[in-house]
Amino acid sequence: MKCVICSGQDIEKKYVDEEIRVKNDVVMVNINTLVCGSCGERYYDRQTIKTLEEIKEKLSRKTIKLDVIGSVLRFPDEAGNLAVS
Repeated sequence: MKCVICSGQDIEKKYVDEEIRVKNDVVMVNINTLVCGSCGERYYDRQTIKTLEEIKEKLSRKTIKLDVIGSVLRFPDEAGNLAVS
């Protein structure tokens, strides 16, 4: 197989973290997919795409249990605004 982006031939199955965003939430899903070793382009089969879509739908409906591994925090300015000049 040849990469459609860089024409590299170093494509192999690897575990990668795919990021799914729903509103302010970011969920990392570890999946096994083909990845170009030269440019990092990922190739998903139909089943993987279907699985990612199902996870996103469950996230939208809040019907999936997740493990919290961290948090994102914002530093407010002196007036309590979230933007820093």
